[in-house]
Amino acid sequence: MKTKPGLVDVPLFPLNVVLFPGQTLPLHIFEPRYRNMIERCVSEKSQFGVVLADEDTGEPSIIGTLAKITQLKRLPDGRMNILCVGTERFQLRDVRVGEDDYLLGNGSFFPFQKNNRISRDEKRQALRRLKLYLKRLAKVNQLEFQLDQLPRNTSELAVLTAIVLQVPLEDKQELLNIENVGDMLEFEQRILQDEIFTLGLMAKAVPPVEEIGIFSRN
Repeated sequence: MKTKPGLVDVPLFPLNVVLFPGQTLPLHIFEPRYRNMIERCVSEKSQFGVVLADEDTGEPSIIGTLAKITQLKRLPDGRMNILCVGTERFQLRDVRVGEDDYLLGNGSFFPFQKNNRISRDEKRQALRRLKLYLKRLAKVNQLEFQLDQLPRNTSELAVLTAIVLQVPLEDKQELLNIENVGDMLEFEQRILQDEIFTLGLMAKAVPPVEEIGIFSRN
């Protein structure tokens, strides 16, 4: 089986966000160094790495996700609005500051490893728990989720759960760091259990509304 070559001088964007593969991310680009970075990615049709920045030091997390630019709108003053989507996880080996003053990273791809020990019943339970979480989250936030579009595939279910969980960034990063999708799904069940209980208490205090918005994965 062929292995992908390592990542060399990948432009890095440290942000206050954890990006997962398949997740969309809108960004407003205003710093000159990151405008240069985006221009490079557009001209070379390449991707950049999204990494969680340490709250105190600004240092990037070792595990991040490559982002592909899907939409770009240039503003008159040089700023940009872009939409990107996460593609693949990576693990950084070293980081340096490039000539254009943004970070460049070297490392390797960090794909999710499948876990066949997750039974069909466990997967069904995980799906039911995610649906309950989304229903309660929707009630608290007066939204509506399209629950008929939830994935049945274990990997997709684990990643989607990680994306929609409204938890601290440290927990999000911990989920992104997990190598095996089965382990990720198991860890998510413990988080979901606590979140469902908390949302249940919050939902009792939210009055019903006649008109609610629509939320979709697409």
